[in-house]
Amino acid sequence: MNLTMRGLHIFIFLATLLDLALAQVDLSRVLIKIPKCTQLCSLKVLGPARCPLTDLPNCLCTNTTLQEELATCVLGSCNFTDQVVSTTIAQNEICEGVSQPSRSTEIIRDVIIIASVTFPVVLLRFLSRSIVAHRIWWDDWMIGIAALLMVPMVVIPILNAQRGFGKHFWDVPPQNVTLLRKLYYVSQLLYVVVQNLAKISILFLYLRIFVNPRFRLYTKIVMGWAFCHTFAFLMADAFQCVPVKAVWDTTIDAKCINLQTLIYAGAGFSIVEDFIIVLLPISELRSLKLDLRKRIALFFMFALGSFACITSMVRLKYIISYSNSVDLTWANVDIVIWSILETFMAVICASLVCIRPLLVKYLPVIFPVTEVSESRGSDMKSPSWSRRLSLKASSKLRNENGIELLSDDDEARVGLRDNKSNVTPPLRVAQV
Repeated sequence: MNLTMRGLHIFIFLATLLDLALAQVDLSRVLIKIPKCTQLCSLKVLGPARCPLTDLPNCLCTNTTLQEELATCVLGSCNFTDQVVSTTIAQNEICEGVSQPSRSTEIIRDVIIIASVTFPVVLLRFLSRSIVAHRIWWDDWMIGIAALLMVPMVVIPILNAQRGFGKHFWDVPPQNVTLLRKLYYVSQLLYVVVQNLAKISILFLYLRIFVNPRFRLYTKIVMGWAFCHTFAFLMADAFQCVPVKAVWDTTIDAKCINLQTLIYAGAGFSIVEDFIIVLLPISELRSLKLDLRKRIALFFMFALGSFACITSMVRLKYIISYSNSVDLTWANVDIVIWSILETFMAVICASLVCIRPLLVKYLPVIFPVTEVSESRGSDMKSPSWSRRLSLKASSKLRNENGIELLSDDDEARVGLRDNKSNVTPPLRVAQV
């Protein structure tokens, strides 16, 4: 019995030794195929870390810091072809079967959640404008175009996540790198357009609602700036490299602008524009003769745009934090998520005010209607004939376009007149 057990132990020992020997032989064959530049990086990085070449699956493949140091060295020392060969060997032979961290599921989950909130809000906006206002205007068309462009903004991150975005760049399959860069390039252009379409939509909303000539002039100036800013940054993003193909093909010699500087500039301009757009209608809203609760409700609806400004600042924080990272497929996850949240929140903020008439029409219990007056004083003198014509024109503009500040389905026949008039008829305003 003892001889049998001893023989079994010897057999197990020899089998283990043989397995290790074969593994070392196989690993040696793998290491021979590694490009010379990668071998030099391995000696430079793995030596000080006391990671023997015979135990790479355990000491390298489970150590993210060590993998990053080695991958960064290879990125700076090897040409693109050698990088592809090294990455393929590392993924398919050395580290095969070793689980690696990934945020791909997080990207897909967050994008779906954000989209599932935003698209219904846009739909409600158009229902409100069609059912209550019976009219689609320029602010609605801007949101409509933005909504169409938001579809690829949802699809692209999901496709990228399925192809390696959300993993460390040394874990991304080399055959997916070019496609990831192309799709990321397209998403940059979509971000610029959708973000600014939402802002321009809000400015068109101001023009539709308010009739104060000075306010409308200021709004048009800001809108002109927004159009110019959109075009300038869209062109800068589109032609960040010449030829453009160099954006996703790093083997091409090209002249490229400093993309990080462009991103900083775009984020800074965006935050300033958000503040301006939020603050712009305050004087007009203050002049409405509403009780405190209704005025706070109106201010709240218009000030929701400040949340988009907050998301812009959070996004800028992540941009600064990861500005020097070479691990873009991992570091850019937060930037991509917050970029989508920023643009989609801008669309939501641009749509919420327009949904209010629909809520008043179909939820009168929650939004009851009361009568308030916008008369600014006790001066009850009859206005002159020319003044009456001016007030009539002003009232007509409000009746057709300004129903967001009113209440129910009679809003199209009851309007907010110029606050500077001597007297105005009562207004029906929703209690919110």
